[in-house]
Amino acid sequence: MPAPTLPEAEHFVPVPSSKEPIDFVSLKTIDFSLYDNGLEARLQLAEQVRQAMTTQGFFVIINHGISEEEISRQVDIGHTIFTRTSPEEKLHLQAPIVEKGSYFGFKLRGHWRSGGGKRDNIENFNVYREIGLHEQPTAMHPFIPEIQRFIDFTHKDILYKVYRLFAVALQLPDEDFFVRLHDYDTHDESWLRYMEYYDERSPETSTDEKGLWLGGHQDLSALSLLFSQPMTTLQVRDYEDDQWKYVAHTPGAIIVNAGEIVKWWTGDYFKAAIHRVVQPPADQRGHDRSSVFYFAVPNDDVVINTLLEESPVLREAGVQRAHSPQDAPTSKEWVNGRVKITGQKAVFKEPGAEEKQAFTQVGKVTTTWFR
Repeated sequence: MPAPTLPEAEHFVPVPSSKEPIDFVSLKTIDFSLYDNGLEARLQLAEQVRQAMTTQGFFVIINHGISEEEISRQVDIGHTIFTRTSPEEKLHLQAPIVEKGSYFGFKLRGHWRSGGGKRDNIENFNVYREIGLHEQPTAMHPFIPEIQRFIDFTHKDILYKVYRLFAVALQLPDEDFFVRLHDYDTHDESWLRYMEYYDERSPETSTDEKGLWLGGHQDLSALSLLFSQPMTTLQVRDYEDDQWKYVAHTPGAIIVNAGEIVKWWTGDYFKAAIHRVVQPPADQRGHDRSSVFYFAVPNDDVVINTLLEESPVLREAGVQRAHSPQDAPTSKEWVNGRVKITGQKAVFKEPGAEEKQAFTQVGKVTTTWFR
């Protein structure tokens, strides 16, 4: 049978890979083609994940089941949604970020601010996995079946495999422990994100003196899955030498980083990746960046605290509980609270100051920003 004809989309032309000499960070590469090769292969993958998570909070997945062509198609779909949706419809479908702490819908340019008071030049469109729960832009309608399949596979196959490797690495008695906390049919705030960085310059929306596009932070999610793209802008701050280093593009790969939820679950045994986005090398400037992400958080009522009873690995490591029991947030409390305050004020008041961290209270817990 001939393949079904897909609806026409605006093609996003990515920038060619940089030819500049770049100091890339060294990340573990997890080959999912080995996942079903028996217990010994799974144990080896889990150990690779454990090493990555205890040192950087970042790793790369290859052979995960989504082709490079399918990833490019999703980039084109996101680009089409941005280019074919009118400013009036974007405003109508603007996410209630400050009002409800929700990203579902459009995050328009200028919502976030950097330490120098500059507004961001980044546009997001965020989709919940049950697409019909929210009104969607007209331009998205022809692509809904493709988007739904993409979300389903990313959550049920790729994300669940990562979480099972986490469980093995932490020696949890139930390999599906984290899977159950991210039940597909139970509500949470996980989301698919299409994102475009616009390389336009104005006094109000620009980079700061260090070329910063998005300030240093740890994600609010448990796990963030970035489908790799060729513009060299993502940097990770290495925990060992405290230096910012670029993350290399691996065609067709997924870059995984852990957020604050995983840090709390493991008492900082698994690191929450510190990362930021900066302007690209000189030979990639003057181009926009288009990306696709999947951000995973636990189901709404899951209480987030360190798994000392469940994991002998954490007990042997001597980690401390992230929160006192009465202060541990539910997933929904944390996510909604964190989304509301993100980028709403300049955390670092003085651009030239020496401090590398700043802290903000979210309910009964604290989040951290970096430079």
